[in-house]
Amino acid sequence: MAKAKIFISSVNEDGLKRLRKEAFDELRQLGHEPVMWEENLGPWPAYADPVSKCLEAVGEADIFLLFVGSRGGTYYKEAQRTVTHMEFIQAHDKGKTILVFADTSVKAAFFGTVRKWIDDFLEQCMAESGRPPSTDEVLAALRHHPGVPAHVDPYVWFLLHDLSVRNVYMDDLSLGVRIDWPTYFSDLLRRGSMLLPLKNSIIENGRRLAQSDEAFRLLSELASLQPKADGPDYEAVLGAVASRMTAGRIEHRYGQYVSETVGGYDACIGATLYVREGDKMRFVAKWGDVAWNRSFRLDDKSSYVALTYQMNKDTVHYTQSKSMFYGCFKHGEHVLTLHCPAGPDWDNRKYVTYQESVNDAIMNKNPYLVFLVKLVLGGLLA
Repeated sequence: MAKAKIFISSVNEDGLKRLRKEAFDELRQLGHEPVMWEENLGPWPAYADPVSKCLEAVGEADIFLLFVGSRGGTYYKEAQRTVTHMEFIQAHDKGKTILVFADTSVKAAFFGTVRKWIDDFLEQCMAESGRPPSTDEVLAALRHHPGVPAHVDPYVWFLLHDLSVRNVYMDDLSLGVRIDWPTYFSDLLRRGSMLLPLKNSIIENGRRLAQSDEAFRLLSELASLQPKADGPDYEAVLGAVASRMTAGRIEHRYGQYVSETVGGYDACIGATLYVREGDKMRFVAKWGDVAWNRSFRLDDKSSYVALTYQMNKDTVHYTQSKSMFYGCFKHGEHVLTLHCPAGPDWDNRKYVTYQESVNDAIMNKNPYLVFLVKLVLGGLLA
């Protein structure tokens, strides 16, 4: 049988300790490489961050094995997640094989009543405030709801809801029944579920090299453009910039420890350029098949161009009806807008939830290109 590195995760609760130990011993006897805090993972020197070390170990594993009982575990306020939940997010984002065993009574209560109540609560919050509730708000509501079993930590329901939304299958876990690990894993590995760890450092170095190379090519193209008789070739400049805004993914960070991919966007299909004249933003040029207006009033709250100028900062807007992200760059009196189609799973609710992550992904996709866009707005088109 092929050897696999298996990260064993769960809250440190009495009912799961024996199960974790049994799983560790049997998986090692089978020739695999189980990884677990109590046995071969921690502790680390005082200067090392244990959460970061755990997440690194998840990233190096082939399989992520999670046991869910009735306790939620250590909650990190900044991340709005527990350590166990962050470990799961890391495994899910890195494409690991994920195996989840949930206490049968807790699982039955969740799918019987709690899941629907959480769904209804999320819908109600969106309808009343236009935004999804924070994790703390969900936990507080669960804690005070008379129909939710009080002996289970509210965070467990929150975790199970996230698992169900991601369509992660949960096996039944009966604390008094031994799991037949030899049969379970031999069948699993026969179905080809082992994954190789990603070589993150190599990927990151390649990404940075590609960014600098793309920026150099843009600079070379801009330098070679010949001005028209009546001034700069605005359309050519916009095309050179926009054509280098390729498709990308959008990652959401949970505090300082872990991030995950929540969606993506397609390559830029068009661009517009406006300049301020008095109390209006006047159209200068466009590239691609995109809609444009001759001018916008500065107080026009329906205009992303006017809003960006008034906000005085780069930002990404979103229109659900067109399924489009609009990356707006402001420099001096100019506003440049790049039109990037959103992925098929985006809607207003998701955009509101991950707005900062969307902004960070598109605006910071290639910092070298952003610098050159500012150079264009502040120099070539002045």
